[in-house]
Amino acid sequence: MGIFRTRGRKHLDGHKDLTHHDGFIDLGHSVSKVYISTISPNLKNIEILVKAGDQVKVGTRIGTRTDFYVPIYSPVSGVVTGTEMRFDANAGRPANHIVIDNDFKYVREENVLKKVTLENSQEEIYAAIKEAGLVGLGGAGFPTYVKYTNPKGINSLLVNAVECEPYLTTDYHMIKNDTEYLLKGAQLLVKALGASEAVIAFKVHKEDMKEKILELLPQYEGIRIVEVPDMYPMGWERTLVKQVFNKEYKALPGEVGVVVNNAQTVIALGHALLDGETLSKRLVTVSGNGVANPNNVMCPIGTPAKEIIAACGRYVGEEINLIPGGPMCGKAVVKEDFALAMHNDALTVLQHVKVESQACLRCGECTMHCPAGLQPVEIQIAVKKGDVDRMLALEAKSCVECGMCSYVCPSHIEVTESMRKAKLQIRVKEMRDAKK
Repeated sequence: MGIFRTRGRKHLDGHKDLTHHDGFIDLGHSVSKVYISTISPNLKNIEILVKAGDQVKVGTRIGTRTDFYVPIYSPVSGVVTGTEMRFDANAGRPANHIVIDNDFKYVREENVLKKVTLENSQEEIYAAIKEAGLVGLGGAGFPTYVKYTNPKGINSLLVNAVECEPYLTTDYHMIKNDTEYLLKGAQLLVKALGASEAVIAFKVHKEDMKEKILELLPQYEGIRIVEVPDMYPMGWERTLVKQVFNKEYKALPGEVGVVVNNAQTVIALGHALLDGETLSKRLVTVSGNGVANPNNVMCPIGTPAKEIIAACGRYVGEEINLIPGGPMCGKAVVKEDFALAMHNDALTVLQHVKVESQACLRCGECTMHCPAGLQPVEIQIAVKKGDVDRMLALEAKSCVECGMCSYVCPSHIEVTESMRKAKLQIRVKEMRDAKK
């Protein structure tokens, strides 16, 4: 089935009023230890550059990813005390973590990143982006610099400020509080791409955020705003590119002349490129009916989730679902001792509700609402049969695990979980085939 031939989108109750208020909790002076995982989300080890007893500052390089070139910088100043095995929610398994004792001085390493301006060349701005060590801050965690490597035929930078997941309000708050760096960062990234414009896309009815952007926008050439419908998953780049530019593509938005970056990523790049600051902290939304006091929390990267939840009054009730990220794309975990990585934007806490699934009605709702134009029910049948060739024919690898199929299922079947199983079985087959 071709993409966008289905409804592919639906309005969801966002529950954003829980954390829409101004202000946030700052944990910068209460987190005594931070934990940085030594594996990347795709389970590749990082090269560790520090050892127990080493003194570090904010911005000291403590490691480098080996799958992509991504330098990893210390988020605090203090002393490395060694490594510790902890659950890694992004990798889905335990992993060694570098442990740093925070001295609460937050002394920054000098001259870590080269500062650039619009006067610098496209190549110099790209080099600065690569050294910044940033990954997408909207949840995906893909290394940012890769999108700027040898850009060809790029016309537009699309700044994704849609934040379509329920409960999350981190993008909204960061844009309101750091609008200037959103716009400055966008201008620099446009030059790095050799593009002609930046388009900032956000949902309708964000009037206060919109006014803040429009107040400063006349100072910045080549940037415009677009308001999009309050539908899910409008934040998925395929859906957003279609909505904003009325263009479709097969694999990457670069095929239609567009590069997409999350709004917080653009803000962080603005600080990195203009001020030479590595990203050391981020805002995290803690929300849901399972947490006592929903709020946004500013915390050093590597802060244990347990401490963030404690700052929000801990749990309501005995049985809860703790989800790193939003409730649609996120996966519930059974432990709260994992540490927040750079790209973790939320902790959604929901009271557990036991729901009995029923037999599939073959109603087609999952197919009609799939934003990728897939046939989830057919993929689920293939998973039950273990028919990997059928899964491939049904393009199961194109699933982005948005959760829509499970959300709309009247039989309360966890269809998205079958999509994950399909993708896993395909990966296993491909690995086996590669060894033959």
